[in-house]
This record gives sequence, C-alpha cells and structure tokens, in this order.
Amino acid sequence: MKQYLNFGHKKSNLSIQQSFNLVIKKIEVLLFSFLCIICIIASKISEDFSKEVSFIFVGISTPIVETISFPFNSTIGILTDFSDLVKAKKENVILKAELQKMRSYYISTLNTYQENKDLKQALNFVKDKSTNYRVAQVIGWSHQLFNNNVIIDAGTNRGIREGNIVVGDIGVVGRIEHVEKTRSRLILINDSTSRIPVMISNARVRGILVGNNSNLMEIIYSSKGKEIEVGDMVYTSGDGDTLPSGLFIGRIKKVENNVILVSMVEDIANLNFVTIIDY
Repeated sequence: MKQYLNFGHKKSNLSIQQSFNLVIKKIEVLLFSFLCIICIIASKISEDFSKEVSFIFVGISTPIVETISFPFNSTIGILTDFSDLVKAKKENVILKAELQKMRSYYISTLNTYQENKDLKQALNFVKDKSTNYRVAQVIGWSHQLFNNNVIIDAGTNRGIREGNIVVGDIGVVGRIEHVEKTRSRLILINDSTSRIPVMISNARVRGILVGNNSNLMEIIYSSKGKEIEVGDMVYTSGDGDTLPSGLFIGRIKKVENNVILVSMVEDIANLNFVTIIDY
C-alpha cells in the first residue's frame, strides 16, 4: 500500500518543470524589456529607424491580415451577391407582370385600331385634310390703333403660308397675314380685320367672331332665341373649310340686347411660342 502512496518522484518532476517555466518567463520578460530599450534608444538616435521598423512591420503583417480576413471578406461578398440575386429575382417577377400587362394593352389597342378602321370603311368615312404643325417663337408685337399684329421667327424657309391658323398654349391666337423668308406677321383674332366662323359649345349656335381691337370680341350673324350663357366656351366651327374645327378661342363674357361678347383665352402679352397649323 505504501508504494502506491509514494508521490515523491512525481512531485520532484513537477517542481523542476515549474521552476524551468518560471526561468523561461523571466528570460522572456528581460529580453522583451531589452529590445524595447534598444528600440527607444535607436528611435531617439535615428528618426528613420522607427519608419523602417514600421514599414517592416506593415510589410510582414499585411499578408497575415489579408489571409485572416479573406474568409470573412469572401463570406460578406457571397452574402451581398445573394442579396442582389434575391432583389433581381423580385424585380424580374414585377417586370414580367408589367410586360404581360403591356402585351394585353397592345393587343387591345390593335383590336381597337382594327375596329375603327373597319367602321370607317363601313361608313365611307371621309378623311380630314392633312394637318402639319410648326412651332415658332414670338419676336415682336405691334399694338396700334387699328390693328394688332405679332411677329414670329418663321417664314417661307419653314413652309409658312399666308392664311395659316396660329394657336398659343391654350387656344387660337390669329392668322398668318404676311410671310417673308425668315419671319412672318400674323393678325390677332381681336384685330378689327379678323373674321372667324365659330360655334358656341352648349347652345350649338354658329356665328362669325369679329375683332374690334379690344380684349372683347363680338359674335355676329348668330341664331336668335338660343340659350347662351356667360361662361360658355367658343370654338372654331370649320365652316367654309378654311380652318380646322374644334379649336378653342375663348369664353362668353357678356350677353345683353342680342350682343354676344367673347373674351380671348390666350394672354398675348405673355406669349412666347406659338404653333402654326398648315391646314
């Protein structure tokens, strides 16, 4: 029994190992302290020493850091690509749905176009005249006692002809009266020489719009006994086939003693661009 309880040999080995470890640790501390002292003295003596040591340390540590961080960066990249893939898949589903809607709209449009074409042929529909549009800039105004003219920067060089109707942002402005090579002059619808066949929207009354060099124009030769109210809209009627029908001109401003006065819808003073309709 005593031989099993005899730990003397093991205790002696353990104490020797502990003593050896303590000596090694002390030597490591002394060496580390010695190296630190040498580095401090060297850095004080030579300023380039610390830079060289830093460069060496960075050169040694950079590959190590890159190697260690590579799995993490790869994992982050894979997660980012996966997230983008999920977003792209969702967007693809949405785009497919929108494409399907566009195809259905396209088919519906084709059907409507074909039906319209067939109905026109069945009714022997007569096409309107071809209409061309040109945009020009207003470059001058002439407000005199007996006429109101506007100058635009388009003439024969752009196919402008006398008699072309001119519209502004909302409605009719006037007609081309004189054409030169690079500019034209138009008379406004409120000019005393202007005569335009019109129709009042609600009452369906036809007449001739006459200018009087003021902001209010008069409708003459209109049908009597029709209910015409202030605020009714006035359009071109297209009578005589000299200009397109349905162009907005103005609104009824006053109705009194069979006198129908119309206010112009366009603000000529602030007009910068106009559209010339070749009809």
